[in-house]
Amino acid sequence: MHKNADLDALASAYYLSRIFGGADLAADSLDRFSKYMVKKFGINVKFDADENSYDEIIVVDTASREQLGKFRDFRIDAVYDHHASNDILADVRVVKPSYPSCSEMLYDIFGKVENEIAYVLLMGGIITDTRWFRHANGGTFRIVSRLIEDSGIEYGKIAEIFDFPYVQSEKVAILKGMQRLKFRTKGRKIVAYTIVGAHESSVATLLSSIADAIFVASARGDEVRITGRSREINLLEVYHDVSVAFGCKYGGHKNAAGMTCIGDPEAVLNALAIECEKRL
Repeated sequence: MHKNADLDALASAYYLSRIFGGADLAADSLDRFSKYMVKKFGINVKFDADENSYDEIIVVDTASREQLGKFRDFRIDAVYDHHASNDILADVRVVKPSYPSCSEMLYDIFGKVENEIAYVLLMGGIITDTRWFRHANGGTFRIVSRLIEDSGIEYGKIAEIFDFPYVQSEKVAILKGMQRLKFRTKGRKIVAYTIVGAHESSVATLLSSIADAIFVASARGDEVRITGRSREINLLEVYHDVSVAFGCKYGGHKNAAGMTCIGDPEAVLNALAIECEKRL
């Protein structure tokens, strides 16, 4: 799984481990939602591993080797992903960007599994990656319907499990992000950007309900991490143009994507805002 693995990555990995008869799950790190589910269901995730101990290494929901963190140099035998920007080479390579989440793609391929936890996680992966179905398509709803029928789990129970409240640190990050917020307008369109110390995704998701495009940056030494959300702009195109100047690596979807660069956060954010203005 990619570093800071989200629920879609965790669900995909756990589901395949059940389909293939048991396997170790590994990630450089987990996001807070995945940590919660790992603890809730007692799932074992390795944060260190020896590639020579495994006959096959499968990567899920990951667009590039860079996103694998400490596992980036491991051999990869198979990759299952739904990101259009995926550039990972493997003997088995299943990449289908038409699916809003990796969870639904895998369930559409492999089908039923005799494991309730897998069903719950798959639903969580779909819910979080589509932002509660805001980015879903017709296929998403058909697959969710199959999941409910196959698992026998009522949707109300699933919704209750994944209705995560903001924790205190997230609330502080959101408020600081709003304090530092800058924006540009073009007609009735708004491009906004800000800098926080953590929880970039939570800040970006909240502010995306207001701005047509939002970029949230955080700095780790010389490295700048950007989380972006947009309504109509293709973020992958924007990231591609900006990456030339800042030597960035990026991945994700056209409306929700991330980027890692070397440089000054303000400079990167300004460049992103300018590129977005050209496209509005």
